[in-house]
Amino acid sequence: MRAERRLRTLPPEPATLLNEGRVDEAVRALRQSHGLSSREAKAWIDAHVADDPMLRVQLETQQRPWGRKFFFWVLLLDVIIVAAIIYYFFYLPR
Repeated sequence: MRAERRLRTLPPEPATLLNEGRVDEAVRALRQSHGLSSREAKAWIDAHVADDPMLRVQLETQQRPWGRKFFFWVLLLDVIIVAAIIYYFFYLPR
């Protein structure tokens, strides 16, 4: 049964969402349309992405800017916390 799902193509709605880069929504649409569990729908989506190398590259390039933004904000938050700790221990009058 699993091999059968991997050979089938995705329905139009999840395929469109996947091409737009909205993987979570594609999994959700596939679950609702076929009554699958989350794990089965994700496996079907992953198999579809593995079969299409251009789609895989497209999804990776869409996720890179998000990772850079996330890293920037975490780094900025760390700098603020370290500055607050230094201020507390060295410059705060006691």
